[in-house]
Amino acid sequence: MNIIAIGAHPDDIEFGCTGTIMRHIKRGDEVTFVILSRGERGGDPEVRTREAGESARKIGAKLQMFDFPDTAVPQSHELIEKLEAIIKDLNPRRVYTHSVRDTHQDHRNAAYATLSAARFVPEIFAYESPSLYLNFNPNYYVDISSYIDRKIEILNKFTTQNGRDYMKINAIRGLSQFRGLGPAVSHAEAFEIVRILKSDSI
Repeated sequence: MNIIAIGAHPDDIEFGCTGTIMRHIKRGDEVTFVILSRGERGGDPEVRTREAGESARKIGAKLQMFDFPDTAVPQSHELIEKLEAIIKDLNPRRVYTHSVRDTHQDHRNAAYATLSAARFVPEIFAYESPSLYLNFNPNYYVDISSYIDRKIEILNKFTTQNGRDYMKINAIRGLSQFRGLGPAVSHAEAFEIVRILKSDSI
């Protein structure tokens, strides 16, 4: 099936659902990353764009990037229309995006735009990001025990970001281990189900 993963900045998707995306690709699903900004407030936008492209290639996903301003991604009709065009073209079964509970304004606006643009998509899942804090309420978990090392390897390629506390290996492993406690696996990624009409075991 076709999958779209939406992130406000380079590395958002990788942090939130890399292992899950790798599981999709392993079983033959087609995955497209849609990134809304070049992340210029977090580093050189050319470097961050290159990092995003290299990450998508290593994972096996296609990539589309917009040029909305970092920290000012709008909750706008323009953004909704751009996402609608991609969704119409790719006809995805599932969309991954940010949570509307996120404390980062770009993440929230990306989530709200996705809900509008993907209103006819059968499945929408919201992934976890470092700026969610206590409001994230996951009710779906994916076992990424076989993919956690590759997830960390991918995230470490984002050299403009990996000095941040939440990008440290112990933080990445610790979060996935914590999320694995509920489903009783070594490592998991957690999601809020926004809509699901049929589970395909990922």
